[in-house]
Amino acid sequence: MESSINAMASKYTNVDFDKIDVDDLSDVAQEFGVQAMPMFLLLKQVKEVERVVGAKR
Repeated sequence: MESSINAMASKYTNVDFDKIDVDDLSDVAQEFGVQAMPMFLLLKQVKEVERVVGAKR
């Protein structure tokens, strides 16, 4: 998945792509309700727009 995310980050330069390690940032994972990985959370102006759990390229 990482190569796909990197490709999107290169293509969509006006979008911020961030990756967190839920083991290191468990408080952030808890704040956003991470229950499975991978999980993609799309935010716009600090509000959740979409949540995708699981991976399909």
